[in-house]
Amino acid sequence: MAAKRSLRILMLGDSAVGKTSLVDRFCDDEFRASMTSTIGIDFKQKTVDIDGTRVKLTIWDTAG
Repeated sequence: MAAKRSLRILMLGDSAVGKTSLVDRFCDDEFRASMTSTIGIDFKQKTVDIDGTRVKLTIWDTAG
């Protein structure tokens, strides 16, 4: 069994540029044409396989 690693990613950017849409698409494979603004900070997690190593990503989505 491959080692499991953890990585934290912080999404930063101006308001209404698509940070939440990008996170939703990557983590949940969904797209919503209409979004509400993020209040404070939200996060999602996803585990991916990179060259045989399981990596747990924690993606923090900040308000613009």
